[in-house]
Amino acid sequence: MTARDRSPWIATPLVAVATFLGIYALGVMIEIGTWLTTVALVLAVAALASMLTRLASRSRALPTLIAAIAAIVAMVPLFAVSDEGEGRMLPSPGALRDLGAAIRGGVDYAAQTVAPAPPDPNFTALVAACMVALFLVAEHLAVSWRAAATAGLLLLVPWMPAVIFQHRVSATALICAIAAWLATLALTRRPSAAESRPGMGGAVTATTATLAGVLLVAPTALGGLGWGMIPRIDAPSGLDTSTRLNLALDLRTSLTANSTSPVMVYETTGDRPDAFRLYSLTDFDGVQWSREATETPTQPADSGALWPVPVDDWSERERSRIEMQVLDLTETNLPLPPTPRSVEIEGEGEWFYDAERDEVVGDGVTARDVRYSIVTDTQFHQEEDLEAAQAQIDSGEAPDDPRYLEISPAIDSARVQGLAREVSADAASRYDQALALQSYLRDGTEFTYDTSVSPTGGDAVSTFLDDREGYCVQFATTMVVMARALDIPARMAVGFLSGSVTDQGTYVVQGGDAHAWPELWFPGEGWVRFEPTPAIQTGLPPAYADPYSGDGTFPEGLMPGMIPDAAPGEPVAPDSDPAEPGMPAPAGASDEGVSVWAWVGIGAAVALVAAAALWWWRIRGAVQSSHQRGPEAEWRSLRRRLPQSVRWPASLTPHEAAEHVAAAMRSVGPGLTGHATEAMTRLAHAVADHRYAPRGSAVDVGQLREWADVVATEATAEARPAGAEKAAAR
Repeated sequence: MTARDRSPWIATPLVAVATFLGIYALGVMIEIGTWLTTVALVLAVAALASMLTRLASRSRALPTLIAAIAAIVAMVPLFAVSDEGEGRMLPSPGALRDLGAAIRGGVDYAAQTVAPAPPDPNFTALVAACMVALFLVAEHLAVSWRAAATAGLLLLVPWMPAVIFQHRVSATALICAIAAWLATLALTRRPSAAESRPGMGGAVTATTATLAGVLLVAPTALGGLGWGMIPRIDAPSGLDTSTRLNLALDLRTSLTANSTSPVMVYETTGDRPDAFRLYSLTDFDGVQWSREATETPTQPADSGALWPVPVDDWSERERSRIEMQVLDLTETNLPLPPTPRSVEIEGEGEWFYDAERDEVVGDGVTARDVRYSIVTDTQFHQEEDLEAAQAQIDSGEAPDDPRYLEISPAIDSARVQGLAREVSADAASRYDQALALQSYLRDGTEFTYDTSVSPTGGDAVSTFLDDREGYCVQFATTMVVMARALDIPARMAVGFLSGSVTDQGTYVVQGGDAHAWPELWFPGEGWVRFEPTPAIQTGLPPAYADPYSGDGTFPEGLMPGMIPDAAPGEPVAPDSDPAEPGMPAPAGASDEGVSVWAWVGIGAAVALVAAAALWWWRIRGAVQSSHQRGPEAEWRSLRRRLPQSVRWPASLTPHEAAEHVAAAMRSVGPGLTGHATEAMTRLAHAVADHRYAPRGSAVDVGQLREWADVVATEATAEARPAGAEKAAAR
């Protein structure tokens, strides 16, 4: 090998620098902190080992191999911890297994944690391993094979999330990474026979000139965006993680394309709220809702209990504390539960309370990345209090605001009023009227939940009543207009449902949890949330608005169609058992043996596995016995009793099974009645709670069996005649 062919080892530290700076591009997903020093140390060890090997050897592969070994040796004392909690110092077989366990722990942590992920030792081990792997491949290509251009494509990988999702990154880190790559490109260029090797001075000159051109030309070419952010591109809607609710109330993008984009995370010391409201809207022109621009309110957001009406016994109420972290939600309002609350907001920026709209509004700031605490009484609204409000309504002591009673001339108000009066004919109070309207709209035999519906026509309410299908906006709008037709002040609220619980006990709200609902005014109570949207999106209505909570009865024809997901925030059934293949294996399970002690360890591990299997086999009978009389037993019994054409596959979750039964019954006849549909829904909820809720299901066995009997009896009666008719037709 001639001098001209020797690997340009001087480029190795430049590749290491470019690799390390890529971490700053992941700032939106990882909280940058002191752990960067640890990752930098591991990269420095790998780079130094590669440089020294290249100085001593002309091999292309050996420097990469030595660098990988050096990085592993350096990572052992940094991340490997034994089962006893003691740190490992030497790269023994046990230490290497512990290092692997730490990296696998980082993978699990990344899978369960919502961005931006806070620091964690195992996660740092995962990041260090990934950065070392990226450095080794990029350095091998750039230095061993002088393919710096190809290596640059690999070095671009950490920056891709910021490019695609249009997140801010450090301009300094970006420019320095580009400079390091350009210098690598210049130093690793293979000279021709007539040329001498490019010197460091020439490489620096070429890099500086190129960077100057980029800095001068790029801002102009990009329309003067300036630096501090990677140029924004039009990413596909499914990849856009920045969430903003459409105040024209076409929430289909949030409900479909952006359904998995995390919006916020929170944890609570008590019951979680039913929803988080962002905005309220009053004016509806028959087609869309609108908001009038108002001046920034003057009442500070941290001025005690925030609610449109006085809450005299605030300090004596049983309240819970919610710690909120907003992610990619670029709204000017803070998400708040629809109950009285106080807030404490961290960070810079001024926030004020709009008492008329019951909103916390930022002055020149958005909710994105804001942390704040909420103290609220999630049980503020009670059925007896809402009933008692009728006395003030009848006395006229608290006249209603006419703005919340207006119905647009574009709406067929006579039709809506006639229908509202018919639906609530037996109601004796405003509360009863609200429940009647809610139950009518939740009736699955009357209306169908469908996010593919597009708003059309000049009277959206009449269109909805004709087509009988829509999503939350149509259901909520119709209830608002019907309530106003009954002289009940009503408005539209926009926000999110309460999200899904994680394995760590926190809750995640995603774009698919975007929701709209009606709020009705009750004197002394303020704005009260109701839920007319079918349970397939929302789960059960609020406890105070659920006429069937606790009594187990299902009046014929009321509230059918409730084939819900798990109640908002309940975890979705896993596709496979956690013990099945594909999950991380426990540390120490490797069968690699390099010594007698390693084989002893393997034998001990096998013995432990055998003991665990024996223990599991002994308690299996007890577990099965406990399930003989409970949700699982009734669930299995119902499945066996259903006709073959209606029976759901055993792999389906409770929610999916309920949908399957409903669809199958509609294919052979008119479908389940409201009584049977409600029974199926309640049984599916009980099974989901039994499987996934921390406290299981509190429903007694008799009630579970009654629900199963209702569904089985009706399904058998309807499905078998339909099957006989088809057989006769053949």
